Amino acid sequence: MRANFALFLAIFALGACSRIGADKPAPPPTSVRGCTLATSAPWRPEGAAALEVTASSAGPDCEHAVATIAIRDAAGQVLWADAAPTAHLFGLNDAHDNAAMQTALAQWITSSNHTMATTSALPDWPQGADQPQNGEFPFYPDHDLNREAYLALRTANVPVFCYVQGMESQACVALQNGQIGKVGVQSFPG
Repeated sequence: MRANFALFLAIFALGACSRIGADKPAPPPTSVRGCTLATSAPWRPEGAAALEVTASSAGPDCEHAVATIAIRDAAGQVLWADAAPTAHLFGLNDAHDNAAMQTALAQWITSSNHTMATTSALPDWPQGADQPQNGEFPFYPDHDLNREAYLALRTANVPVFCYVQGMESQACVALQNGQIGKVGVQSFPG
């Protein structure tokens, strides 16, 4: 019984000693880790209310982050969102630190980066062709668009926003009747 009591006292004393200095704050980390960044820019489509485009990254570092793009209306409702690993997005794949990623995110969502402002700039899709006829940088309509729907969207001449969605292509979405839908993907040299 005395041995158990002595053991109890030893454990109690050791526990008391380990609490000495426990109220001291932990030292600050020596380096900042992570790649949690965000930026936004307006998209002012002609004939429509201004929208906000946001881009963000999140990950343990910028090389292993996920980038997200979102387009919101004035009330903050998300009309469109997409995400991909930064390593798979041209321009973001070379951003290896927070400063470079912040710059890359801002460039990713700049509305002046896209090649077409409205759907009237979409390439023609001739009768009998399997897809639109365009030259060096093909445009592939979204799988939900048949030729008739594609041509109707082209005729509607509604605003388009395009953004890099891979290493050799950009996704294009159209704003029509307050909604955003994907029109397709256009290749560019990689």
